Amino acid sequence: MVLKYTSKRPDEELDGLQALEDHFKSAQHDDVVAVVVISGHTLVEDLNDGMRTATVRMKQVEPLTGAEAQAARKLLTDAYVKRTGNEPLPLEDAADGAELPTIPWGGESE
Repeated sequence: MVLKYTSKRPDEELDGLQALEDHFKSAQHDDVVAVVVISGHTLVEDLNDGMRTATVRMKQVEPLTGAEAQAARKLLTDAYVKRTGNEPLPLEDAADGAELPTIPWGGESE
């Protein structure tokens, strides 16, 4: 089964993305971290084969910035790893000033 999404946006007071319209109109905009509340919208059953298809919609969406966005990205990564088992590569450790490991073949002449 594939879960479907409606194209209807949240009601005006529950749609925090509207304040970012100019941000998304820029040529090179950054990603936005947002918290979204999803609700069930419809459930359709095919009378021929009994297949059921659920549709959900965004009920509320609020963009996050700064420390809140960083915390949300951490939660998102943790939830992804828990759901899929796919661990991210530990490259962020190298950004802390640690030396990257060398590759023992090719690339450098001695």
